[in-house]
Amino acid sequence: MAKVKPLRPGQGVAALTTVCAFVLSVTGCQLNGSVSPSPTPSREPPRPFTVMSTDLVRVTDPAAITDAASAVVSLNVFQRLMTADPGQSVLKPDAARDCIFTSTTIYSCTLNEGLTFHNGHPLTASDVKFSIQRATRLNVAGSSTSLLSSLRRIETPDEQTVRFQLSRPDTQFAWALASPAASILDEEVYPQDDIRPPTESVVGSGPFAVAHRDERSLLLTRHGTYVGRNPAQMQALEYRTVPDSASIEDAMANGKVDVVWRGLNSAAITRYSRQVRSSADRVTVDGFTEHTYVGERVIQLGWNPASAMRGNKPLRQAITAALQGDRTLDSVVPPGIPGHVTSFPVGGKATPKITWKNRIPLTLAYDSTAPDALDIATQVRTRLENSGGLSVQLRADTPVADLWLLDRKAWTSTGLAWLQPYIDAPLPTAATTIQTIVTEFRKTTDNEAAARLLGSLQKQAAVDDVLVPMSQSDEYLYARAGVEVSDAGFGPGWQLGLYGISNG
Repeated sequence: MAKVKPLRPGQGVAALTTVCAFVLSVTGCQLNGSVSPSPTPSREPPRPFTVMSTDLVRVTDPAAITDAASAVVSLNVFQRLMTADPGQSVLKPDAARDCIFTSTTIYSCTLNEGLTFHNGHPLTASDVKFSIQRATRLNVAGSSTSLLSSLRRIETPDEQTVRFQLSRPDTQFAWALASPAASILDEEVYPQDDIRPPTESVVGSGPFAVAHRDERSLLLTRHGTYVGRNPAQMQALEYRTVPDSASIEDAMANGKVDVVWRGLNSAAITRYSRQVRSSADRVTVDGFTEHTYVGERVIQLGWNPASAMRGNKPLRQAITAALQGDRTLDSVVPPGIPGHVTSFPVGGKATPKITWKNRIPLTLAYDSTAPDALDIATQVRTRLENSGGLSVQLRADTPVADLWLLDRKAWTSTGLAWLQPYIDAPLPTAATTIQTIVTEFRKTTDNEAAARLLGSLQKQAAVDDVLVPMSQSDEYLYARAGVEVSDAGFGPGWQLGLYGISNG
C-alpha cells in the first residue's frame, strides 16, 4: 500500500495561497477552486519580474534532463542531498544536514528537519531512495545518471537517514548526488517507470515552486517552507524564453525584462560592453549592469555514437586537425577545473590527412537556441569542407546527425563530470582502458594519483577524437538597475540559479 503523506497544519493552504496571489490577475484563482469574474481592467496588470534567455526548457523531469537550459528547472525547483558553490571543488549539504563515508563503500546522509515538497507533503528518506533508484532504472542517455554507476543498494533505517551501499570504493559518488538526476521527487506524484511529461505539474522541494508553465514561460513563486542552502530571494519571477538576440535587445530597450542570461549574440554583447565602458555609472544606455563570468562558456564537437562514420579513425583525426587553427581549448576538461591537462594541439597550421578518394558526406547538428550557434556551426562546416574531403549538412535541433555541436556546462565542476560524455560512449577499442582508468581514479584517495589518472583520461580522449574541445569564452549576464545577482547564485556547473537574484 502506498504511504499517505499528511499535510502539516496550514501547509496546503499556505502553498495554494502563495500560488494564487501570484497568478490572481491572470486566472482569478480562489481558495475554493472557483473562478471569479474579472472586472474590465483600466490598464494592463504589471508584468512579473522577468529573466529572459533564448535557452529553452524542454524537459522538467530531472531524471531525463540532458541539457543546461532544462537544468534550470532541476536547480531551482528541486533539491539534492548535496550541492556546491559555482565552480568550486568542495561539496556542501543541501537537503541533507550532513553526509559522510562510514566505510569505504557506505555513504550515509542525514536529512534536514522539516523538509517539504511544494504540495505540502513531507520529504523523507523514502522519497530520496525512490528518486535515485528511479533515475538509475530509467537511465536516460546523456543525463547525469551514469555518475551514480557505483551504487548497489539504498537503505532507509528511518525517515531522516539514507544509507548508500556502493559496489566499489568511489570518492566521486558524493558529487553524483549534486547532479540533476539525483534530484529528490515526491514518490506519491512521479511514476516509477516512466518520464513525467513536461505538460504535467512539476513538484519539487527547491527554493521555487512552479505556478504556471507553457512552452516559453516558467512562472515561479518562492517556496515559503524551503529548508536548504539556497533560499529564494524573490517572492515571484518569470523565466521567459524568446527566439533570438533581437527580441532580447527590444525587451531591454522597452523595459520588458529585468535580467538577461545568454541569448545575446556576440555583436550585441560587444555593443553593450562598449556602452558600459564609456558610462560613468558602468551601465548600458538602457540602464543594465554587465556581469562577466570568465571562461564559463565551453564549445565542443562530439561524435554521435550511432553514426556509421564514427569508427573511421582517419576521418576523426582529419576533423580534429581541420579545427586546430581555431581551437582555443586544449582539453575536454577546461582550464580552471582541478586536474586539467593540455591534451589537444592548439593553433598553428595543421594539414588534415585525407586518405579517401571520394568526398564523405556528414551531418552536423546544433542547438538553434544557443547564442551564435548557427554562425559557429557554419564556421565548423567551412573548416571541414576546406579540408577537401568532406561535405557537411547543417541540421538544427536534432539528435540525428554524425556530429553534434555541444554548448556544454558539466553537471558539476569536476574533471569526471566534464569527461562524462566521453566515458559513457567509448570506442570499442578503448573501452577497457577507459573503464580501468575510471575505476582506479574513483577509488583513489591520493591526490597525485588522482591527477595522474585524470590526465591519462584526457590524453586518451585526444587519441580517440570522439569528443573534441573547440573554444572557451566568457558568459554574460545583464541586470536592470537595482537588481542584484549573487556570485553564488549559480549551480555547481554554472547553471543559472534564480534564487541568487534579488530586486533592491
